[in-house]
Amino acid sequence: MGLDSLGQLREFCLELSSDKPSPGGGTASAAAGAMASSLLIMVCGITSRSKKHAPSKPELDRLSEALQKERDALLELSLEDALAYDRVVDAIKELRTSQAGEGSAEGLQRALKHAAEVPLETSSACMRVLESAVRVAEIGTRNASSDVSVAVFLAKAGFEGASKNVKINLGSINDAAFVSGMESKLAEISARAERLSKDATSRLDLL
Repeated sequence: MGLDSLGQLREFCLELSSDKPSPGGGTASAAAGAMASSLLIMVCGITSRSKKHAPSKPELDRLSEALQKERDALLELSLEDALAYDRVVDAIKELRTSQAGEGSAEGLQRALKHAAEVPLETSSACMRVLESAVRVAEIGTRNASSDVSVAVFLAKAGFEGASKNVKINLGSINDAAFVSGMESKLAEISARAERLSKDATSRLDLL
């Protein structure tokens, strides 16, 4: 019982609070998704220990396993997002030097593309967390319904934040085909995430 990792949580928040541009919103978005996954894993664990929910245990175990993968992926993405931003900053600095040439401009474009791809992965992962949340909301114990609600809010926040970062980076990319493809992918993910969020919330409202 209790929060054993307060020191680590404080360190993370202090790092976000620094005057350095990274880690920033992209890292926070991925972290929000990871926390959402963690809460849903907790609910699966609590529910699966209940005799009342014994018939649902196999599915709860599968959901928990899938959510653990998403949590771990989102934690990796929280770091990768900061690194991707740093690459963009380095590319901009290189472009501004007197020796900068066509290669530097291409390097910046590559960095920007990667900086758009990482939050798109975060958006996709948060969408999958929302997908699991729908089912956890349906078969999870009612005693933990508020935890599922918080997980849904966190996953939606992570999705929205990551999506915003995708759009911002696409605005600086010259490759029209790349931009169009990314926008199509994001639109598809966005539509699904919105439906899943509403579905999960509606199921929780019925409890």
